[in-house]
Amino acid sequence: MTNLAALLFDVARRLPDRPAVSDDRSSRTYPELAERVARLAGGLRAQGLAPGDRVLLSLENCGEFVELLFGCWTAGLCAVPANARLHPREVEFIACFRLRHCRTQWLC
Repeated sequence: MTNLAALLFDVARRLPDRPAVSDDRSSRTYPELAERVARLAGGLRAQGLAPGDRVLLSLENCGEFVELLFGCWTAGLCAVPANARLHPREVEFIACFRLRHCRTQWLC
């Protein structure tokens, strides 16, 4: 079975010179993105997260969001995106609800 994370690594092999993601600060090719995603996935797993654990992502639209999203998927984690414009109390509510009901382990 193929998932989006596996497709990223396949595209990185097939299109090594093509841009994958860019924002106001930087641009990354597919291989650069794949390398960063693999390192993030390893780091998340090294922190004790296990496949199926949830990770709350609350970031503005940026390259790092894409890296974290694919890093979660590569590690077998469930990314839970939250609007970065929410008030901190609203993000806390989402995180606490997830902690009680869905085992959210990490906040980014």
